[in-house]
Amino acid sequence: MLMRWQEASEDDVTNEEHPSRKTTKTTKALASKLASLELEARWQDIAECKGMDPTLFFGPEHAETVKEKRDREDAAKAVCSRCPVRAECLEYALDAREAYGIWGGMTELERRALLRRRAS
Repeated sequence: MLMRWQEASEDDVTNEEHPSRKTTKTTKALASKLASLELEARWQDIAECKGMDPTLFFGPEHAETVKEKRDREDAAKAVCSRCPVRAECLEYALDAREAYGIWGGMTELERRALLRRRAS
């Protein structure tokens, strides 16, 4: 008798549309936003630089010579050049107007120049 009740309950659930399963504009918008946030989080999780010393990308706290800065930036750009999410990283930095560091293989000056070119 217990099995009959369980079977009937399962049939009732599958045959009726549960209110939480209805798709509305709000649920579609929320699902889209969630997917967007998941994608945004995912690109950072698979970035080549994840777990690396941020000093390579943002510089040391002390002053560095021009040669040291150029060498550090070149090393950071080399990491970016083999990164599977370089484009996503660069777009994030451009959208956020990141003022410091190497993002997507570009320095802050290179990103500013790119934004000026895009604006014109």
